[in-house]
Amino acid sequence: MAKRENGEGSIYYEKDRNKFCAAIVDPNGKRIRKRFNTREEAKDWIITIQSNIVNNNYIAPTNITLGEWIIEWLCIFKKNLRDKSKLQYMQTSVKLKPIAAIPLQKMTPVIAQKFLNDLPKEMASSSKKKVYQLLFTVAKKAYKLGMINKNFMEVVEPPIVQQKEIEIFTQNELQKIFKYLNENNIPYNLAKQYPFILLAATTGARLGELLALKWENVNFKENKIQITSTLNYIPKKGLIENPPKTSAGKRYITIPPKVTMLLKKLKPDNEKIIYLNTSRSYVFHTKNGTPYHPRNISKYWKQILINANVPYKNFHVLRHTHATQLLANNIPILEVAKRLGHSKASHTLNLYGHAIPNMDKEVADKVAKIYTI
Repeated sequence: MAKRENGEGSIYYEKDRNKFCAAIVDPNGKRIRKRFNTREEAKDWIITIQSNIVNNNYIAPTNITLGEWIIEWLCIFKKNLRDKSKLQYMQTSVKLKPIAAIPLQKMTPVIAQKFLNDLPKEMASSSKKKVYQLLFTVAKKAYKLGMINKNFMEVVEPPIVQQKEIEIFTQNELQKIFKYLNENNIPYNLAKQYPFILLAATTGARLGELLALKWENVNFKENKIQITSTLNYIPKKGLIENPPKTSAGKRYITIPPKVTMLLKKLKPDNEKIIYLNTSRSYVFHTKNGTPYHPRNISKYWKQILINANVPYKNFHVLRHTHATQLLANNIPILEVAKRLGHSKASHTLNLYGHAIPNMDKEVADKVAKIYTI
């Protein structure tokens, strides 16, 4: 019997299975098979494969599952990501468990859409958005690499999420916090947090950015701090210091003279503090010279709010409050974005645009002047 050429197909009946088996040799010389209930279905399948081969649309069958592809994608295309970002991707991929075992080539828009529609109601809007973005990204990459015939996410609608209103501290709440921190009889470990909290409130810097701040990053003459890195806790790895994710994250932030004076008092005569046998000089550190753990700051912060009789809000709310106050006082959006380390002013506007006073009225007034209405 002559050997079949690539693209040639055959159909035969399997009596024991009561099925028609279609077989064809693909462009790679691999013989592939599929069983059908009728000869017509088997014939149509062979014709489809042959058409794809002729039009260079043929995709070799693979049993790789969606979950396996996500792991492979992370290992190959996101290899150089920071540990924190990798961890976030892994945490998001866990939420895809209900469809992770489905072969990648059997994923369809309907399967993906139904999965997104059925995400738990209690899941945070931000988490739902990340799940959609991860699915979209891996599907797009698989299509570009020729692993699937179509991008199954191309027509899938993102989950409907409610825009969560950003929390901020009121002026009265901020006053209560700092009034408490200035009292004489508060616990020492809480009193020590005053410079840290004041710097956070007056710069809008992220928690990890302040934890990584070193004395070399403080310019006393010009009343500035320089953000060059961020410190985060990664499970099983401990505290990891990395540069900011974007170039915009590396920045100078001006600080009020009062804060500069407070930092001067905080600075030791010998600014080099021994940390794990390495000469480092963290501005905020434990008695051993090691940087604070984010968990400890969160613990102190919670206790301070309780003692100050202020309803609990995450430490990050100080950043939101700072940005909102700047915009409410007519600081240009580009300056606020630069101060916060946002790479795009549009991101700042989306988050805090509601804080710009009388924005709609000002726009209407300017339009009226332009068109002399």
